[in-house]
Amino acid sequence: MAPPKPGIIPLRPLRLGEILDGSFQAARRNGKAMFGSALIFQLISVAATLLVTFMALGQFMFGIMDGTLVIDENDPSSIDGLLGSLVGFSIAIVVTVFVTTLLQMVLQGALVIPVIRSVLNRKTTFTQMWQLAKPRIGTLLLLAVLYAAATLVAVLIYVVLVVVLFISFGATESDSGALAAVGLSILISLPFLAAGLWIGTKVLVAPAAIVVENIGALAAVKRSWQLTKQNWWRTFGTALLAAIIASVIGGIITTPVSFIVGLIMGTMSIEATQEQALAQTIIVQVISSGIGALVGAVTLAFQTAVMALIYVDLRMRRDGFDITLLKESESGKDDGGIPGAPSPAAMVPGAYSSGASQYPGTNV
Repeated sequence: MAPPKPGIIPLRPLRLGEILDGSFQAARRNGKAMFGSALIFQLISVAATLLVTFMALGQFMFGIMDGTLVIDENDPSSIDGLLGSLVGFSIAIVVTVFVTTLLQMVLQGALVIPVIRSVLNRKTTFTQMWQLAKPRIGTLLLLAVLYAAATLVAVLIYVVLVVVLFISFGATESDSGALAAVGLSILISLPFLAAGLWIGTKVLVAPAAIVVENIGALAAVKRSWQLTKQNWWRTFGTALLAAIIASVIGGIITTPVSFIVGLIMGTMSIEATQEQALAQTIIVQVISSGIGALVGAVTLAFQTAVMALIYVDLRMRRDGFDITLLKESESGKDDGGIPGAPSPAAMVPGAYSSGASQYPGTNV
């Protein structure tokens, strides 16, 4: 007998093609909730980046063009002005990236909801998705902060090692020492990259665990670590293939459009003044950023759907999650909630610390 398939996937452990096909179906069936939310996020990120760039460097660039600001390497004040602009721009960009990272984690968690509901053929509206995601937003933000802190620690350790290498080899005194230090720095970066890929795959489904199982940030990391045990290569390969597909789709759309826009603007700027050239550059940047936001919304919705279905697949392999979903689908009614989410009465404090499941009859 064929396994039951009430929605976008059959209720059994999934194959690669079923995960990818189900991701496209979930995004298509819930376009307003998934694409709409992703597009709003992308537009906010692009607008914030452009605004920060203009505020940090705009006055400096206009000063150079109209002659009110001259950079003289013999004048300390002009050098200080340049360094101040660059430092301010760097700080603003770091803050913007951090804030958008927090928002992206919230968005990824919210986008899991329509995908999980599509497994039981339940459509999700924009408002409904965010109403269901609202109680989990704080935990998702905490998870993003934990990821950012771990990344910062790893970067600081790597920077310290590189500085020690440059000092040990006397990089400032000889070219051979500098080359040796650079070579070893590149070699040392490989274990950091490998560790980042391994850990990133191990915690890939933590946002989905937070949303579906309503657990804390640390418990979600532990849960993801358990689910990917003995399934690391399957998880990594599926996520990698989804990223490649998303990048190819993005390249197919953005490359010709950017080429055409650049060609048109380049033709117009042959005899343009400095002010006109700057205005054209801003226009090109805005158009390119808008197209990038649209493509980014599509790829973000697709990759998040893949992550959600990887989570469902891992739970069906480990927990018998297909049985839980099948029981919910038998009622034929949409209760408006998240399929597979534990009821308040089923929540057991400290369940994960003891190795027990929040779902009776499953083996974790």
